[in-house]
Amino acid sequence: MPSESALDRRRPGRVPHHTRIILSGTDADGFTFAEETETLSVSKQGLSARTSYRLAVGQELSIRTKDRNRVAQFQTVWVGQPETPGDGRVGLEWVEPSRFWGIQFPSDDWEKD
Repeated sequence: MPSESALDRRRPGRVPHHTRIILSGTDADGFTFAEETETLSVSKQGLSARTSYRLAVGQELSIRTKDRNRVAQFQTVWVGQPETPGDGRVGLEWVEPSRFWGIQFPSDDWEKD
């Protein structure tokens, strides 16, 4: 039986939300970077974003929103593998959760019958 993929295990409550961000930190090769990119989805726990840098799970990164100029720290929890549908995508989780996106999320039981 195949193991459950990281995409299948992700937490509920994600909503599509595209906003411009500056993703910055140190990549898996030790290169310090600051990249303008965008979120793909957000949740109370974190976000999914595009990146052109090679990142590793466990890295701490900084995000600054372009529209509201807010800054927060995130940790990499998932990295899309090359030549897969997740290529160029990264999953990030809050280091210290806060109300950051300025949007209302669905209730935790919105998927239950």
